[in-house]
Amino acid sequence: MIPLRVTIVSRHDCHLCRVVYRVAEQLQQELSFDLATVDVDGDLGTVTRYGNRVPVVLIDEKEILSGKITGGALRKAIKKARWRNPISRILSRVKLALTRG
Repeated sequence: MIPLRVTIVSRHDCHLCRVVYRVAEQLQQELSFDLATVDVDGDLGTVTRYGNRVPVVLIDEKEILSGKITGGALRKAIKKARWRNPISRILSRVKLALTRG
């Protein structure tokens, strides 16, 4: 199974960006995904696309969240993205069946 890739588009001195990254690191321990950051100012195309709209969370290169992002919203978005993967649905159901006995 290919893990999800969560990318946070951020800016160097952005407090909200740092907060979202820390929350993502905590969720990564529980939900297993690849985590990366992209500096919005590091590339003209990225500046053109996102401008001052940071942080922006991309999941598998698709923009999902932006601005003030809560831990709950990020968790929900990651779980929803994982659910789209058919093997994840199967494994979730097997795990649920095993825990119910």
